[in-house]
Amino acid sequence: MRNKYTVTALAICGAFLANVAYAQIATTLEQAELAGLTPEKRAEVQQRATQPGQTVSEVLQTMLLNGIKNKHKASRIVALDFGRGIAVVELQGGGMTAVNFDTTTLAIK
Repeated sequence: MRNKYTVTALAICGAFLANVAYAQIATTLEQAELAGLTPEKRAEVQQRATQPGQTVSEVLQTMLLNGIKNKHKASRIVALDFGRGIAVVELQGGGMTAVNFDTTTLAIK
């Protein structure tokens, strides 16, 4: 009977640790990208990055792609230079284009 409780406790601890592993610490590059954002945008990115399986880089790319899609028919970001505020996106109809964005607010220019 005691082994049954031990196994159950270990299983619960394992499940808990697996969930904690999802909350990843931002890399040095991601911390630098966060530091350049406005306080409001930084808080939004950090809140989204706490969701399981999300990293700061993934959240930033998703937010940028959503903004880009409002102005261009883009399907994905091919290259991203966050420091210069430029993203190269693949267009839905074929081809690629460069899109400039504000590095503090992620607003598309």
